Amino acid sequence: MKIGSVIFCLFAALALLAAPAHAAADGKGLEELLEVRQSDIWIEGERLGDMMLGSRGTMQLIYVDKTLSDHITGNSRLQQWVYEMAQYFGSEAARKKALFIAHIETYKPWDFDYTKVFVGGYHLKKADILSPSMTNPFGPLASEEKGHFAFVVPASELKKGETIELGYGEYSEKWNVPK
Repeated sequence: MKIGSVIFCLFAALALLAAPAHAAADGKGLEELLEVRQSDIWIEGERLGDMMLGSRGTMQLIYVDKTLSDHITGNSRLQQWVYEMAQYFGSEAARKKALFIAHIETYKPWDFDYTKVFVGGYHLKKADILSPSMTNPFGPLASEEKGHFAFVVPASELKKGETIELGYGEYSEKWNVPK
């Protein structure tokens, strides 16, 4: 019995020592994963250095793959909409497709049309939207509104390591598909 207790205490001590290092690595890992999987598209406005002036709003797109999905689970530092929308990863509707989650924030009134959202050469269709209509910021939006939605695109639009355009209408950003 004494040997069993010693072994148990030894494993418990090792687990306690390893836990903080693992938590710190996950926190840093999540930030790095988001940095390469996220793109912010500014609608209208004029860039002045690091600032954007007169923008109608922003659309933040996050590509959710298995690596990011695994890091999102159990992380309490992210906003609630990320958890809600990332839950579609691994669902039947997202099978063999690429999942993106989007967050919209308006600064001026904006009539948001999801068919103007594109990933590579693919423009969204109604069937691509996975989230419920109560969170979808589609149609006329007033200033200072926020909304979010999840959508899929054909996996063929994303080739690892390739640079593609993500955007809305005539506004886009270049984005490197993670390897």
